[in-house]
Amino acid sequence: MGAKIVKAELMGNEEQAAKLRQELKQMRQDKQAQDANPATRAGPREEEVVVLTRTDKSGNTRPVQMNEAAEPKGGRRKKKKVATHGASGDRERYFADDDRFSLQDMVRMERMNTAEDYDAMFSRLASKGASKTDSDNFTLDDHFVTAAATKLTPAQAEERERHKAIAEHKRLSEQLSKCRFCFENTDLKKHLIIAIGIQTYLALPLHQSLTDGHCLIVPMQHSLATTLIDEDVHDEIKIFKKGLTKMFEEMDRDVVFLETCRSLKRQNHMIVECVPIPKEDGDMAPIYFKKAIMEADVEWAQNKRLIDTRDKTLRSSIPRGLPFFHVEFGLDGGFAHIIEDEELFPQYFGKEIIGGMLDLDPYRWRKPRTESFQEHKTKVLQFAEWWKPYDWTQRIDRSKKS
Repeated sequence: MGAKIVKAELMGNEEQAAKLRQELKQMRQDKQAQDANPATRAGPREEEVVVLTRTDKSGNTRPVQMNEAAEPKGGRRKKKKVATHGASGDRERYFADDDRFSLQDMVRMERMNTAEDYDAMFSRLASKGASKTDSDNFTLDDHFVTAAATKLTPAQAEERERHKAIAEHKRLSEQLSKCRFCFENTDLKKHLIIAIGIQTYLALPLHQSLTDGHCLIVPMQHSLATTLIDEDVHDEIKIFKKGLTKMFEEMDRDVVFLETCRSLKRQNHMIVECVPIPKEDGDMAPIYFKKAIMEADVEWAQNKRLIDTRDKTLRSSIPRGLPFFHVEFGLDGGFAHIIEDEELFPQYFGKEIIGGMLDLDPYRWRKPRTESFQEHKTKVLQFAEWWKPYDWTQRIDRSKKS
């Protein structure tokens, strides 16, 4: 409010400044009255009810199942006897919890395991080996006591799973609140949006563009990668790609689409960058990118270093949940690369190759400067004029959209 008052005074609008001063005075009086009233200060807190979920290694989210009853604290628990043989005398089970999980449950548990879970399992196995000692003071009773103390009960395992789900929910909520690409976020720079589709939108970058016409195709909902989005979102992105390719062809320029998916745990918003380049450079772009991808990342890779997506699409070439880099040359397909070591693979990998082809300054992709509002306005008006004949979003019937 104080900033608005100063701005009104600088603009010479004394009437607006006086009105804002009166509003600020009223807000201060309301705040003092609220602090003085103990009933309003100690009001009831609103509780947030959420469904706890866990995200597996492939990016799939599933609700956490809480089926186990809470165990009584304290006292001695009596071990239940379980019949291991059937009426015919054949063995049907070996342990008490053999009938607890189905094959589908075991597959789900295996997919939900993370690297931290395997490290914890390795620590437990190492501790079991360390507990087996030939010391004279270590008796068989001590061994049983140690094994019982280190074993997790079903209730303890369920509680640990619940704490993990709560921590993941808090981390995801914090990331979503800070994401400036989600369409419903207040931090979204709406003045940079060129066109709004049903599931995606076309916008210009906040920082300095790599080339004239540099733009972004962004899903409205928080999505992580092309391999994890729904089919309708993927189809809408392809429509934007077709329009942009045709637009830049009329301007005698080629277009390169870039997508880098790194650090899936950080839940970064998916962005497809569209970078137009001159025709003569566009003919050599596949050679530059192929050589750079073959030399990128670790020396000894576990996956195929270069994946050709000209015959198969990206979604059928890269497994779900793997970090990757994808470059597409217009509508002719391109190359994909599964990132082995994310620390060795920079986020600006694709833009660095284009910058090297065009002899641009390194700051344009390493540390691009944030442009002013006037520069944004000029850039948006120019791009909107280019895009107007190809704007398919104007034909969308918004009244049918729920």
